[in-house]
Amino acid sequence: MIVTRATIDGFGKWYDQSIDFSQDSLTCLYGENESGKSTLYQFILFMLFGLPPKKRAFFRPKTGAKMGGRLTIYDEEIGEYTIERFDAARNGAALCYTGDGNKHDEEWLKNRLQGMTFPTYQSIFSFSAADLFVLNEMKEEDLGDVLLSIGLTGSRNIQAIEKRLDAQLAELFKPYGKKPIINKQIATLDELHTSLSAYEKDEAAYRDKKEKLDTLETEIGRLKIKLHEEKSCLSAIEKKLHALPLIHQYHHYAKQLAVFPDAIPFPKDVRDRYNVVKEQLLPLQSEYSGLAANLTKYRAKTEQLKETKADEATYKQVKQLLEQSAAFLDIEKELNKLREAQKQKEMQITTLLNQLNTGITLPDLASITLTFHTEETWNSLAGETNQLELEWNQQEQEERVAKRQRDELQTQQEELKSHLLPEQRVGELTATIRAYQQQTDMMNDTSNQREWQQMKSGKEKSANTILAGSLILAMLNGIGLLFFDNKPMLGIMLITLIIGFGQWFFRKHSIKETERMLQWRQAQFPEPAITQKTYEEAESLLAFHTKNETDLAVIQDQLQSVDVQFLKLSERRNALDVKQDRINQQMEQQYDNYPFLCDIDISYWVPFYHSLKNILQLHEEAGQMEHQQSKLRQKKAALEQNINRFFQERNGEALSGSVEAKMIMLENLARDYQQANDLIAQYNGWIKENIEEQEIVEQKMAVYQKERERLYQAADVKTEEAFFQKAKEWEEKQKISTRLAEITDQLLSIFAEEELERIKTELLIEHELKEEQETHTAAIQRIESELDAKRQELADRNADLARMESSVTYSSTLHRFCMEQEQLAELARKWAVLKTAKELLADTKRNYREKYITKVIEKTSAYFAELTNNAYKEVFAPTEGQLFQVVSANDIHYTVNELSQGTTDQLYVSLRIAISEVMSEKHRLPFIIDDAFVHFDLYRTKNIMRILTKIAESQQVILLTCKKDLKDTVYNGEIVYLENTVRIS
Repeated sequence: MIVTRATIDGFGKWYDQSIDFSQDSLTCLYGENESGKSTLYQFILFMLFGLPPKKRAFFRPKTGAKMGGRLTIYDEEIGEYTIERFDAARNGAALCYTGDGNKHDEEWLKNRLQGMTFPTYQSIFSFSAADLFVLNEMKEEDLGDVLLSIGLTGSRNIQAIEKRLDAQLAELFKPYGKKPIINKQIATLDELHTSLSAYEKDEAAYRDKKEKLDTLETEIGRLKIKLHEEKSCLSAIEKKLHALPLIHQYHHYAKQLAVFPDAIPFPKDVRDRYNVVKEQLLPLQSEYSGLAANLTKYRAKTEQLKETKADEATYKQVKQLLEQSAAFLDIEKELNKLREAQKQKEMQITTLLNQLNTGITLPDLASITLTFHTEETWNSLAGETNQLELEWNQQEQEERVAKRQRDELQTQQEELKSHLLPEQRVGELTATIRAYQQQTDMMNDTSNQREWQQMKSGKEKSANTILAGSLILAMLNGIGLLFFDNKPMLGIMLITLIIGFGQWFFRKHSIKETERMLQWRQAQFPEPAITQKTYEEAESLLAFHTKNETDLAVIQDQLQSVDVQFLKLSERRNALDVKQDRINQQMEQQYDNYPFLCDIDISYWVPFYHSLKNILQLHEEAGQMEHQQSKLRQKKAALEQNINRFFQERNGEALSGSVEAKMIMLENLARDYQQANDLIAQYNGWIKENIEEQEIVEQKMAVYQKERERLYQAADVKTEEAFFQKAKEWEEKQKISTRLAEITDQLLSIFAEEELERIKTELLIEHELKEEQETHTAAIQRIESELDAKRQELADRNADLARMESSVTYSSTLHRFCMEQEQLAELARKWAVLKTAKELLADTKRNYREKYITKVIEKTSAYFAELTNNAYKEVFAPTEGQLFQVVSANDIHYTVNELSQGTTDQLYVSLRIAISEVMSEKHRLPFIIDDAFVHFDLYRTKNIMRILTKIAESQQVILLTCKKDLKDTVYNGEIVYLENTVRIS
């Protein structure tokens, strides 16, 4: 099965995207963090296996796109088909389209996946960086459970069966439990046995108990009647206590109501009607008074205005002068506007010059000229300078890094040299190891003398047997030659004899030589001279020395690379100096043309150019405004002369003051005349309107005054004070009557009507009622206590009599005891069956683990050796109380927690690849890896990519990573960049 294309409509941060996997069996999805690699991985799993609703909610797109998409699969059996799955359709179920146009449901997809599930897929065909930390804690049983959980189709049922067996055993029996079924059954049998013993000993007198039972029943009946009487009395007293505040209120309001006369002649709605009339009449009266006062004021104002108003001839003369002076005001306004604008321009220029802070003054602007190519020249110089500064910064940073790297390498070099062993010591250690190996071989030969004697006997017997067989075969060929005269048989007979005697002589000679060598070795090594501890110490020291030599060679190569890098940096520094000189010459030329640039950093020349150009434009606009003001001042002088002549002719002499003040005087004369005429006309109109409004208000007041008189007659009063006095008296009586009726209703809800009439006449005192309540309460408690005791006694005696009258109680208890014993035996058999099944299942798991673990560890060792460049040659599975162990190339054993993080990760990756290869022969699904090589160096990264490339020949591999060096090692595969989904092969 191969995934050829993924089309994502919406999933997490992905929407409207399509990724092609069909170009190569090995596909590398490269992207930085937060680029959506893990989300894409979850999308593939979602399309294959689906997700529950809660997990689907986590991946719903924030952009509003519908969640889901399509996954195109190539299957060798049926060809290409497409899986379509959406969150909002079919509750997330899949719909599959095959090449023949047919549609298939979720069950069809499960059949195509051959029972593969989401967890099983993650266990076999997928792992990530988060899975790399489990190896340090993995024990023997853990590895077995991993193999069992992913090894067989349906093995998840085996684990479920095991858990179910444990649960069923716990439900049946626990050594110290009470809730399990067998524990309960044993407790029931104990109780029944106790009851049987009690029945056998129970011999009470039946007749005495029967007579006592009748007496108790009579006494209980009498106590019940007495208890009912006491409770009735207590209930009546409690109701009186509860209603006592209401009864007191009733008597209080009844006394207040008796004070008022039986009937008060006051209609119910008279007061409300009177208030409405009064509210309408008061505004009218107030309005009428205001109108009368205003009329008097208007008439007085009219007479005053007529006396102070100027004559009409003066008004006409002033009006003509104002018309002539209108042009003067316009000119003055324009002059002020131009002066203010010029002042603002000059202030703006001064502010901008101050902000530039280059020493340029306002008079200097006339001598400054900017050509059309000045901006381009400054911009080019600024860009080159910035670029040169960046190059210098990069140069200095690279020199610092190179120097620090060289210092670190030199420090490491010195440290490694100090750890190297002298050549003489290395030779001694090598000789020790070689001597120990020879000694070991000799000791093995000596200890195996008995085995050699057995082997020698076997070889002699085999040589004799072959010699006898060859003689027999030669005799048969000789007989055939005599009878058939067949010449080839002569050759066969000779060859057979040669082979038979040849192998017999060769084996005899070999046996003698072997015995001679064994005797020589025994003579050379009579006793062991070197101990195993000495050998192990020599081997460890020599391995440490070899590792230091290798590391020292690597560091020396790195130092040579650093020296080459220093040469390149020196050449680049010379080039930068030449470039710097050229830029400095161009800047000096600009300083000669524009001296003010000396105080400005070159990075600000272009912004300064635009600012200076703006200032020069403002300076030109200020000059144009000065020219316009000169023309307007000439027009203003002519108009001012006409206005002065008018005032001189009117007053007989020239007035002092400005033209603006004289114009204001003219405007005031005209305005006073117009205002006087307008006010006189306005007051005349107001007087007329006031008289009309007074007549209307008088008519409205007459209507309400007549209504008020009718209300006085209805209340039988003549004044307003008497009216309100009677209204107050009527309202108080109504309020008391209403409250009295409410209290009566509340009392009727507590007492019956006859009882209430009787209580109204009684004198109830609270403390007397409480004393009676306490007396009856105590009596009730005493009777109830006595009644409970009698009832308990009656129940006990009834139970005894029932037990004695039941003649089948003992036999039924005995029968039940036997049945419970049989049930206990049945439960015990069931428990034994379950216990046996559990033990058989445990044996099955153990056998299965032993069957597959050898294959897995062999392949793990092979992959681990290839990954580490044969630095480690063998891997041992965890045993009881031990973790994973590995053997290095020099036969040193390490546990997994003694390895570096990178080596531990490589061991786990090897184990996962081996498990997948051994356990997944039935399934050929894509192998997905999510950033699981974070601790791999460059060499081991290349090794794992070589392994994955080999796996991709028979199985599709999809690799998700953010490591650039891992992406760069993909040679025979396809790379997909997730940030923009651009495909690069």
